Amino acid sequence: MIGSIITGVVSIALGFYVGRLWAPTGSWALLIGIMCGGVCAVGYFGVTVLFGQLAPGTLDPKKIGYWFSLLIFAAPAIGAAGSFLGYRRSPEFPQD
Repeated sequence: MIGSIITGVVSIALGFYVGRLWAPTGSWALLIGIMCGGVCAVGYFGVTVLFGQLAPGTLDPKKIGYWFSLLIFAAPAIGAAGSFLGYRRSPEFPQD
């Protein structure tokens, strides 16, 4: 559970950072954020499986699968929100 919360925070932070720097439009910011969230979710799965292989018996596979199944949908949405907010905060965004 702690790892999935950390993954969500990293997803929104990475989306905010990348969206602020590289997104040319709002729709591109959303797409970039979705990719950032997906990369974070897959990274979470890879790290937990690696840790489970290196220290057998410490992690429950059902819990890893449960949190990964939640993250595979939640992390891209969180990353997209962070990226769009980062795009809105960029200096190149035309302010009203």
